Amino acid sequence: MNKLRPLLRLGVRLLGPALLLYFLLTVDLRAVWTTILDTDPWLFALSVVLVVPFLILKAVRWQLILRAWQIVLPLREATALYCIGIFLGVVTPGQAGDAVKAWYLRKRGYPLSTGLASVVVDRLFDVGISALLAATGLYFFWDILPGGKALNVAVVVGLLAAVVVGLVFASNQRLRLFVLQDLLPRVTPKVLRERMGSDSLERLHLTPRQLLIITLVSLSGLAWTYIRIYILFLALDTPIPIGPFIALVAILSIVGAASPGGVGTRDLTMVLVLSAVLNIAPEQATVRALSLSTLLLLLNIENVLIGFLYSLRYPLAEARQEALAEPQS
Repeated sequence: MNKLRPLLRLGVRLLGPALLLYFLLTVDLRAVWTTILDTDPWLFALSVVLVVPFLILKAVRWQLILRAWQIVLPLREATALYCIGIFLGVVTPGQAGDAVKAWYLRKRGYPLSTGLASVVVDRLFDVGISALLAATGLYFFWDILPGGKALNVAVVVGLLAAVVVGLVFASNQRLRLFVLQDLLPRVTPKVLRERMGSDSLERLHLTPRQLLIITLVSLSGLAWTYIRIYILFLALDTPIPIGPFIALVAILSIVGAASPGGVGTRDLTMVLVLSAVLNIAPEQATVRALSLSTLLLLLNIENVLIGFLYSLRYPLAEARQEALAEPQS
């Protein structure tokens, strides 16, 4: 079984590129190129500009999470570090962007474990909200997504249960201590617990008011993401009902994790959904899906470029060296 695991991981990693290659070999690439050239430049430019409130709201949420450990980080610096995390999450093996933010915090005198714990909690808010929105997608797309109604209902129940457990874990200190002190040491290696910042997670306590505020900020940041992507749909003259659109984007954020950069898996999902929701042929849906993927790639490149420019001001090597050289508190 252990010998099969590397092969299974390789197969999962190759699934997305294989799907993309299939689409590229079977679709009319000239039609894709023509569709991209017909993009409304003003709407696309608006989507590009709206990255600013998105990044600021992400940084504000991280600030609020850090305050649970009495860490006060200026908004300007939090925004810079968040952008660097996005950049390094794309260009480094294993998506080390989150850990990098912890290294920068350690350079400023805060425990490395606290920095790691803060980015874990930050990521959990994204995953939890996306899971809830993706669950709505299973309502809109019963007949489109594979697995049948029974499996989709089971997935919805599982997603909702995971979100509830996460909220209880964040707000109930007794449960958190049991999981971190008694349960995790039995089932996970020490290296993984250190990477999660489990020592600092034990000291985390978010009041219901803090949870509500962080959730509202998360929803606001997510709203800007959805607005940017919906503008791309309009720029390509691909209007889609709001309900299915929200569900589609949430599902894309989940299936995208199945392959590097969401390549292939994201395109397949869009082809299935667009062909059904817009009532168009699979060939047309494929053209629009690949065109949308190209524009989404450009937005991702924008995020990476912003993070790269910030990284020139906050050198990674220096922050990492200082963080690892000093003892953790």
